[in-house]
Amino acid sequence: MKKRKTRFQEEEGGGDAWLATYGDMITLLMCFFVIFFSVSDVNVALFEEMKNGFKSDVTNTESNSPISMLAQRLDSIYDNPEDDNPEVDVELMMRGINITLGSNRLFKSGDATLSRKGQALIAEVTGTLTEIVGQYHLTMDVEGHTDDVPIRTYRFPSNWELSASRAANVVRKMTDLGIPKEQSRAIGFADMRPILEPKDSTGALVKGAREKNRRVEIIIHY
Repeated sequence: MKKRKTRFQEEEGGGDAWLATYGDMITLLMCFFVIFFSVSDVNVALFEEMKNGFKSDVTNTESNSPISMLAQRLDSIYDNPEDDNPEVDVELMMRGINITLGSNRLFKSGDATLSRKGQALIAEVTGTLTEIVGQYHLTMDVEGHTDDVPIRTYRFPSNWELSASRAANVVRKMTDLGIPKEQSRAIGFADMRPILEPKDSTGALVKGAREKNRRVEIIIHY
């Protein structure tokens, strides 16, 4: 008698079941990299607005983050319409709070030593920053910017050294006054990041551009 062969019925979809798991894994990886890419350049102003709005909705109270509190304080002091300080410009930008100081008051031409008026201005600005920056472990970047007029001295062979030295002297003054050293950085950009192009398409100088470009920027961010 011949033995009867038993055939087991193949489970429904058995051969292709792994494709569903594989597809889910690929989708999750794609979502991860999209999120990773999207947060690689954080818009701090938008982040603050979204975070405060979410927290306010959950707690039903008005919420202020460290950056928001600091921005409001600086606005009330330096962007007050009744008593505006033209030497200090404050703006909440994509990278954080941007405080722009014209270098004409801070330094003499071709020099990186803070003037008396410059020291007083830095002390005033530092007084508004120290408490919040230290308490909430915020980071402070100080950027030095020059105009496009080249410098060539023993001390400053180029605008790179001049801008970096100016930024370093501002940082030194601010850390002496209480800003945590471990949360501070000094950066020199020479004339590589002008606010206004110093010359127009015909090569003529743009009035006021060089003065506008000579500046120190203080950026407060997470």
